[in-house]
Amino acid sequence: MKKLLVAALMVVLASPAFAAIQNVKVSGNITSTWLDRDNFDLGLTNGNDGFPSGATVNGAAPLGLKKQGVFITQTEVNVAADLSDNVSTTVGLINERAWNGEGETTGNGGTTPTGYDTNVQLYLASVTMRELLYSPLTVTVGRQIFNFGNGLIMGNGGVNNLATGNLQYIAQDLTERTAYDGVTAILDYKPLTISMIYFKNQQNVVQGNPYSNESGSDVYGINANYQLSDPWSTVVESYLFSRIDGHNNDGAYDSPCAVGGACTNVDKGDTLFVPGLRASTNPIKGLNTQAEVAFQTGNHPVINGSGFQQSEHRQAMAAQFLASYSLPVLAKYKPTVNGSFTYVSGDKNAMANNNNEPFTSAKTYSAWDPFNESQGSGTIYNTLFPLSNMFIYSVGASVTPLEDVTATFTWSGLWAAQAYNQYNPLFITQPDDSGASTINGENYLLPKTSNKTGLGNEYDVNFTYNYTEDVTFGVSLGWFAPGDAFIKGVDRDTASQALANVSVNF
Repeated sequence: MKKLLVAALMVVLASPAFAAIQNVKVSGNITSTWLDRDNFDLGLTNGNDGFPSGATVNGAAPLGLKKQGVFITQTEVNVAADLSDNVSTTVGLINERAWNGEGETTGNGGTTPTGYDTNVQLYLASVTMRELLYSPLTVTVGRQIFNFGNGLIMGNGGVNNLATGNLQYIAQDLTERTAYDGVTAILDYKPLTISMIYFKNQQNVVQGNPYSNESGSDVYGINANYQLSDPWSTVVESYLFSRIDGHNNDGAYDSPCAVGGACTNVDKGDTLFVPGLRASTNPIKGLNTQAEVAFQTGNHPVINGSGFQQSEHRQAMAAQFLASYSLPVLAKYKPTVNGSFTYVSGDKNAMANNNNEPFTSAKTYSAWDPFNESQGSGTIYNTLFPLSNMFIYSVGASVTPLEDVTATFTWSGLWAAQAYNQYNPLFITQPDDSGASTINGENYLLPKTSNKTGLGNEYDVNFTYNYTEDVTFGVSLGWFAPGDAFIKGVDRDTASQALANVSVNF
């Protein structure tokens, strides 16, 4: 009997332990999209038009995306499990790919990756603990989405027209892979909610590099949201976000200056601090207005032409105003009008260094850093331009002409905050990451000497049809006409796109 009890105990100890699961929910979505894009290179030829000496790929200026026609499918599957009253977990998988695109080379400006990445990737992986040590405290640890306000500062993922995942060489501006590994702590003191976040923006693990532990990029933040008890449902938010880059964030070795000798590229790190304030209110029935202002300070390191590092003080600003009004007429058609204004500061001599001494301040750097913005998704201008050095004016309207059908129209006008010139070149990205220039890691580098500020005008028309509660069809048409900041006859062709998709949520 004793031997039997010992054997039974050993079996129990050797058995795997499983957490008790109270509830499991499986959800996700499948979206298939057809893309047709023309002239995203804005007509730039494969010569050296508008390019400075050295800004070439394979001996010629980057060509960019002239025409594209491709089908893509994006699939997400999420599993959420409640382990107890206060503990839950979420695991999500994602796959984004061009149809039957396995093994196709990209021809990315002189480099040739082995093929499009069509693997299934981990999208979400987190545990949430409520009332942890303190009843108002909720903590989430692991891969998750960080998003606050309208995404002007901290949106859903990184800069939303760039990606390094499956769609990098196809349509990186449309990626849904927008999660980070980090921690969120929420203190809920209704009507005040305080959120504190940390996530790893970049982790460099380089074999044999003793500085790898110092070369990553970390993001910290705190956001306080207060809901006033007024009849206008006013919400006020204040926040402070920061991004701290370690020494030599490119992952290579640091090379210190020799005593009394020459100084090579020594990266002192990049620091960015973003305080801001946002408010939303509904002064009359059907009208919502929002305003936000933010500033950037910190340290912006640059390397001058002699190889010396200089430290510029950041002094940038952003402001945004949004308004949306549901018209009190023809109620069955749900007419709505909206408008927005966005300003992000620029730097008229962003590429110029005023001091050639090592480790001294060159000047004030006033160009706005896009940080983790997620605005303008789906537009052509958002695909082409980083959210920096510009004024954006938008006016739009929407209507429901038939049951379950919604039509919207939006005009957006863009102007540079600081005119483009040889010291303040215009950067342009491409949705398929094509034509990558070796200068500053940007896709295009177009120096302008005309001191013009007109970036262009965009016109977008969108239709959505809710076939069922779970299935939606959509069509999006857009045209972008470049302005006088571009060179007539060189890079002023109208860019256009057509997107058609079907999406199912489950």
